[in-house]
Amino acid sequence: MTVERLEGKLREHTSLRVGGGAKQLVRVSTDQELIDLVHDLDQRGEPLLILGGGSNVVCADSDFPGTVIIVSTRGIDWIGDYVVVAAGEDWDAFVSSALAQGYGELTPLSGIPGSMGATPVQNIGAYGVELAEFIDHVEVWDRESGTKRTMSAIDCEFEYRDSTFKKNANRYMVLAVKLKLNRTLEVPIKYLQLANVMNQEVGTTANAVEVRDQVLQLRSTKSMVLNSVDIDSNSTGSFFINPIVEHSDIPQSCPSYLLPASDPRVETHMKVSAAWLIENAGITKGFHLGNEDSSIRVSRNHSLAITNTGQGTTEEVVKLASHIRQQVFDAYGIELIVEPVLINCELDQLSF
Repeated sequence: MTVERLEGKLREHTSLRVGGGAKQLVRVSTDQELIDLVHDLDQRGEPLLILGGGSNVVCADSDFPGTVIIVSTRGIDWIGDYVVVAAGEDWDAFVSSALAQGYGELTPLSGIPGSMGATPVQNIGAYGVELAEFIDHVEVWDRESGTKRTMSAIDCEFEYRDSTFKKNANRYMVLAVKLKLNRTLEVPIKYLQLANVMNQEVGTTANAVEVRDQVLQLRSTKSMVLNSVDIDSNSTGSFFINPIVEHSDIPQSCPSYLLPASDPRVETHMKVSAAWLIENAGITKGFHLGNEDSSIRVSRNHSLAITNTGQGTTEEVVKLASHIRQQVFDAYGIELIVEPVLINCELDQLSF
């Protein structure tokens, strides 16, 4: 087995720039290398962490007591309007290449950092679009049965920012994702903020190239596109998801959004804006705990992001996130749910 052994700490491989070292840090470039290594580690019962782009994970300051695998597999194979994308491919680079070939439906998801393998885990979404709308199937290695599996969209149990992969984090390892796309440059505008910047109405369509440009610009103004000269972009993106609450529990004036028609709660529940809850609970953009030199703070450009402007630690991230969650709960009785995956660390329990 040929794998590339790496040096350094996990902070060098994650977008939040936190995390300690690891017993072993390696990079794999083929599915077979990945499967063989994971199978061997599982047989020996050794701890394992799989990273793609490292954009949706918070790793503990302490060293990971096992092997960390960075997945760098490559491959984009088009078969008519279907495309199979390897787990290690960069998501936004794929969106750009699909657009160049006339497939513009994914452009509302432009600028989301990370690799293809992570996208079905979170069921990524933005500006009224979710990845699940386009997934035909996901190819995985089932660590429990020791076999390759092809999982249909139904098998994946997609929900808002959730999937069977997230619920069973130690079982499935994504190898590739197959999407069904339509060759079109006309994109429906489903989200009010995007409609506003495009001077259009929700429900109209727009050219996909213009949609991508506007989405990238919107995300950049919020420091939600990774940028080496923008220290506020050193984050996991949104740290909390928009909570789903019953109609009667929606705070007055809080923006709310309909659930997908397929969601069984659609008649009784709605998503509410986590950003609004945070800001109206007294947490302002740029907020931090401790002294003015603290590197861990709420992004100055987006109240949903926790950013590392220097050499901050995971311990500081956890303290700040716990404080934000408690403030929102105290103000509105709503519990915020963490979006990134927490590795060997956890938020404080809420005080009731």
